[in-house]
Amino acid sequence: MALRNRTFEDRLGNIYFITTTVMNFDAIFKLGYKYNMIIINSLKHLINEHKAKLFSYVIMPSHVHVILFLPKGESIIDFMRDFKKFTSVEITKLTKLENQHYLLQRFKDNALFAKNQRYKIWMDRYDAFIIKTEKMLRIKVNYIHNNPFKASLVERPEDYIFSSARNYILDDHSIIDVSTDWSID
Repeated sequence: MALRNRTFEDRLGNIYFITTTVMNFDAIFKLGYKYNMIIINSLKHLINEHKAKLFSYVIMPSHVHVILFLPKGESIIDFMRDFKKFTSVEITKLTKLENQHYLLQRFKDNALFAKNQRYKIWMDRYDAFIIKTEKMLRIKVNYIHNNPFKASLVERPEDYIFSSARNYILDDHSIIDVSTDWSID
């Protein structure tokens, strides 16, 4: 996974706006609830393991946006490595179980030139922008919440099941807990 100078700012206790994308922009999260829950369950586990706080998220058909705080000593590099590894294994299992042969072949083709991989789901890189002001945090949360609406997936942001817009607008934390009352000192 390309580090893109992340080691310089890693483990310092930051709020990150993260985007990670599926290879070839394949819309695997349109395949249904189970695929989306792989992302949710991975986030829940890693948030607990890394003592992180989730401020916002959305699972789009071919990519995921997340805003989270990692305390000092915790690594965004480790978080994303574990996230991609776990979700890749689980998505591959589900794809096999559901006989998604075309998609499984795409994952195999993606891995042709990847080292030690039989299936490849995620692009190597991910973007992790450090948020330093409350204004920027608010802008990025709004961006995430409006993403499904702008993509014409829903009529209102809170109608999108796999988005923290539901947490903020409807106070619905049934999918995943999100810290909705935050401020940056």
